[in-house]
Amino acid sequence: MKVIFEEYSGIIITAVAIIALIAVVGLLLTANGPVHTAFVDLIDTLFNKTKVS
Repeated sequence: MKVIFEEYSGIIITAVAIIALIAVVGLLLTANGPVHTAFVDLIDTLFNKTKVS
């Protein structure tokens, strides 16, 4: 076990970091996530301000 971690520790740490990053981005972009909500509000505001009556 020690040999495995000595040989592959960099790859294991990189894989865990990438998986964690994907999970965080996925949570932020969910239907009611903060990033999604802010983006939808921004687009709605933009269209409301540029609407020509």
